[in-house]
Amino acid sequence: MEKQIEELVTRFENKSMSRRDLVRSLLGLAGTMLASPLLSAQQLAPVALGKSMNHVSLSVADVNRSADFYSRVLGMQIISRPANGGLNMGLGAESFLGLYQFQNPGSMHHLCIGVDDYDADTMAARLEQHGIAASVSRDPANRTSGGDQLYFNDPDGIRVQLAQHGYLG
Repeated sequence: MEKQIEELVTRFENKSMSRRDLVRSLLGLAGTMLASPLLSAQQLAPVALGKSMNHVSLSVADVNRSADFYSRVLGMQIISRPANGGLNMGLGAESFLGLYQFQNPGSMHHLCIGVDDYDADTMAARLEQHGIAASVSRDPANRTSGGDQLYFNDPDGIRVQLAQHGYLG
């Protein structure tokens, strides 16, 4: 804690931090110090560290019409066609947009966060330790590379998937 305070004071003295920001930061540290005895001794580590927004999959009425739209308007190209009838359009080197004919066209089906050292079963067990129900799909038709897919819902019911950082559909 002392090192953190010294760093804050040094930033203030070097004029890289305002007095107001210094006070806020010191109050934040004090609050953390006061709250630390209240934290559970069994504080859980994160399930994984998110590295990228791997992809977003949209539910669309017509996959080919949507692919044409994103190609024409944003220059995106198809990078894969999973066996389930959808398709994935590249977005740079680390992400893609999935287009699928699911229920509720015009909505997001799910978002996927890229993580390192992805293992669906291990991460599902970690999610359960956090009190989060997860499901693992082992259907290789759902993506071109096959493999297991891990899904869970956030507190607002948004469907979240985890995948290996760098996975491209």
